[in-house]
Amino acid sequence: MAADRADWPDETRAGEICVKRLLAGERGHYGPLEHAQIVLNVGWFPHSVMQQARTHRVGVSFDVQSMRYTGERICRAASGELDLEDVFYLRPEGQYSDRQGKKYSYTAEQRQLDLALCRQAAERYRTMLAAGFAEEHARGILPFDYRQHFVVSFSLRAFLHFMDLRAKLDAQEEIRVLCDLLWPHMQAWAPEIAAWYEKTRLHKARLAP
Repeated sequence: MAADRADWPDETRAGEICVKRLLAGERGHYGPLEHAQIVLNVGWFPHSVMQQARTHRVGVSFDVQSMRYTGERICRAASGELDLEDVFYLRPEGQYSDRQGKKYSYTAEQRQLDLALCRQAAERYRTMLAAGFAEEHARGILPFDYRQHFVVSFSLRAFLHFMDLRAKLDAQEEIRVLCDLLWPHMQAWAPEIAAWYEKTRLHKARLAP
């Protein structure tokens, strides 16, 4: 009741109460965490990360570039005004493994070949637009992992569920990088709950209900 407002706990105390009475000891009372909301602006991540992020999205809302209205930067990359890697993502050279654990190398030479293909695609995209093709037609020839910007809103409960899924140690490298960048925002937003989560659940793939 509003008449009792002077006795309401402050943010820190409220966080402590949520952990003690709702979350600690695997109590699993996540419902009240659905009411807190955060909105984050994410940039420069490859399209595949966006695809992973928008899966299992209960309590999450996205707005993402469609590449229908944002192709001018592709043309600038084709003309050399932007670095190709500002608009396309390729993994760094190095050692990798597939989902079955098979090891393989991604060499500097292989990466240069892939970068050349990105340049050819950007040049073809620019040519198609100049010839009058619609952006949604021309975008079909672009490499899959062009970089995108997106805005995402999470409830606090959904944020924890997202971290359960995407910060686990066997998740794909790029989505784990995204989680690493999101995590400080969680710590600033709800520090008491973040401290509990980091101690008991982070990287352990224990799905929140």
